[in-house]
Amino acid sequence: MAPRVLVRIGALFLAPTAYRHLPTIGWATHGDIHAELRWQLDHHFHTKTVVIGDRRLGSPAAARRAIDDALKTLAGQDLLLVCLAGHAAEFNRRDGDITALALPGSVPGRPTSMLQVDELSAGVRPGDGKPVIVCADLISPRDTTGPIASAFAGASVLASQSAADAEPENTCHGALAAVLGDLAAAGTDQLAPQLLNAARQRLVTAGGRPHLTIGASAAAITSKYVTEQLPEYVREDLSSPDPGSRLDAVTELAALAPSTPFARDSLMRLAASDPAEAVRGYADTMSRQDRQPSLRQLLADGLIPREAHEAALKQPATPDLLPHPGGDVILGVDAPNGQDDCRPRHTVRLQPYRLARTVVTNRQYLAFLTAEGGPCPDHWQSDNSLWLDDLPVVMVSWLDASRYCTWLTRHLHHTRALAHNQRIVLPSEAQWEAAAGNGRGRPYPWGDAPDPRRANIRATSIGAVVAPGRFSPDGDNDAGCQDLIGNVWEWTRSLWGRSGHQPTFGYPYSHDDGREMASTRPGARYVIRGGAFYYATECANSFTRNRMLATDRHPAGGFRVTSTNATETTS
Repeated sequence: MAPRVLVRIGALFLAPTAYRHLPTIGWATHGDIHAELRWQLDHHFHTKTVVIGDRRLGSPAAARRAIDDALKTLAGQDLLLVCLAGHAAEFNRRDGDITALALPGSVPGRPTSMLQVDELSAGVRPGDGKPVIVCADLISPRDTTGPIASAFAGASVLASQSAADAEPENTCHGALAAVLGDLAAAGTDQLAPQLLNAARQRLVTAGGRPHLTIGASAAAITSKYVTEQLPEYVREDLSSPDPGSRLDAVTELAALAPSTPFARDSLMRLAASDPAEAVRGYADTMSRQDRQPSLRQLLADGLIPREAHEAALKQPATPDLLPHPGGDVILGVDAPNGQDDCRPRHTVRLQPYRLARTVVTNRQYLAFLTAEGGPCPDHWQSDNSLWLDDLPVVMVSWLDASRYCTWLTRHLHHTRALAHNQRIVLPSEAQWEAAAGNGRGRPYPWGDAPDPRRANIRATSIGAVVAPGRFSPDGDNDAGCQDLIGNVWEWTRSLWGRSGHQPTFGYPYSHDDGREMASTRPGARYVIRGGAFYYATECANSFTRNRMLATDRHPAGGFRVTSTNATETTS
């Protein structure tokens, strides 16, 4: 195996976009096919980049001059990456077949108006041991990937016959950008053949048929952030095709951003260009957490309905608390069900408690802010439709939820709706799980089988938070609590620990091991339960445990409350 030498990359991008005589290319309309790959190279790798655009591609002669100038600029780099995208054509001639790239003014059927691949490859064939990688997405009536690979003899070539309307992420360029992003997140180096094979596999998984030729050189590629490895579970969420998983990645990246440049860069990238609007918005919010809107500002701007604010002043909305019997309840599962942190199945004893019928809603949370002041959830300044159906409040941290509980305790004492020896708190995870499994260790409030008709999860295909009660009574627990599974995940008062992966406090559950002692230490994470609208079926149930930092605010994260005696423990 060749030694792993860390390389400086010279990247040459050749991408005509505005054709006069050829069909429009979709990726030029809804996003530059090169954009993500260029960003990864420029931000995470030791790269010098030259882009040859339409203005320098007016004729084959002009294109050749531009390419010669670019190769001189990149001559000092250790590895040359040539990126080609656009229309291509193949012409059969008596003296040999011609494969050519179309230029902005190229005319179909005229090879002299196009740039012949042999002329392009003559200057970039591997020489003096310098490796060359070619990434090509070509639109052509016939598959030209083979001739492209032949023209760049000795180079590693990843090429595909792409469709004009292909999404950029489903191209060789997009696949290579994705695996480079994974490599940077991992903080390691990887041999070029392995990297290209990973990109090829991504395209195959997406239904593509890419061509891959591996050249003789096996240089290793590494990112600038080799010492700043992200945890594996964050990398998995960051590269996931599911927007919900990328929402979770945003949360973790925001926690790492103050000390990790790669995390900070990735957070800004998600805010700028993630395909999902929800992910872009959340990443933008998390990158400026210190600028939450004030209630006065939102009222002045007319973003909170006047009637909602007047009601919060005169008759504050409060949660409806339903009795749960406690006693001996079953928690957790045994293998092969669930993850290690929610095993084994065991029994604990709980005191009777009351749990809110629904998660706290926007109008209930507005009553708290009207009385106490403090920052409002960030999305209140951009979405006034959330008041129409009184949706669950989201974008509230564990600290925000705890402040709400303190206020609600005082308010209910004042109105005599709560005995003075009782207080409002977040439920322990044992109380929450007992409610969701009806104390019998059932995986769902309604029984043993998942049912997307009874809860708002990914399989339900709503794709957004909905008002409480939409799945009632079919999705309720025995006491009448709604939406314990799905819609929004829920904070508990139980500590997870400081690690984002392995819990300090696992199962079996014990109320006196420190997990029920609130922590104000930086980096404390708390258990969240129930799953949300974007959760897969296997993760949205009564027993799955997850975690978030106490400071995290998430677009699918809410909470419900419980009442307990002031000196009462959970067992």
